[in-house]
Amino acid sequence: MNRAFTLIELLIVIAIVGILASVMVPTIGDGHALAQMTVCKTNQRQLVFGALNYRNDHQEHPPAVVSVQVHWDDKTILWQYLDQAENRMVCPEHDDPIYSTTGYNYNTNLGDEYQLGSGITVKGISISDCAHPASCAMFGDGHNNKFMRATLSNISIRCGGRQSFRHRGATVVGWLDGHVSTQEIKFDNNCSEEKLVGFLSEDNTAYDPRILQLP
Repeated sequence: MNRAFTLIELLIVIAIVGILASVMVPTIGDGHALAQMTVCKTNQRQLVFGALNYRNDHQEHPPAVVSVQVHWDDKTILWQYLDQAENRMVCPEHDDPIYSTTGYNYNTNLGDEYQLGSGITVKGISISDCAHPASCAMFGDGHNNKFMRATLSNISIRCGGRQSFRHRGATVVGWLDGHVSTQEIKFDNNCSEEKLVGFLSEDNTAYDPRILQLP
């Protein structure tokens, strides 16, 4: 003989389902965020390896800027060393494609940088000057700019070259030695009060491999 649920039993079942749902929803959200971050780390790892292959071929780091129209992410510079098309290597959390298609920025200290208006190309840091490649940023989650600026660089441009801490308060960084990691500590350096935007270090040590001299 089948017995129907009583009202109390039904309420207990509903309560249990509600508790399970409250536990599972954050877990699902965390899993999604982790998957997004993993995609971003994979993309940046490819960018780093592409830049290292460029360096092996040319004995110098990829140029940040060649001309007004040609930058590091041009198909004639870095993208020729990558297997993926540019529109398939976008950070999943990137939502402002106006200044950067992919959402990633490149450390301008490492490559040649064209000085707009003067026609002079200034050489970046040479390979031999890279004393601590594991602590020097090469690529990162850019904030509205595909050029990464050092913390204490020219004030008129540095604030436009900060990192976006968009992965639940963390930013993904591809380092000069080839490894990729995340960082939650950010430094504002008086640029603005934007909550998820900042620098990787309080000085230039994360951007200029000549600053820190390792034994």
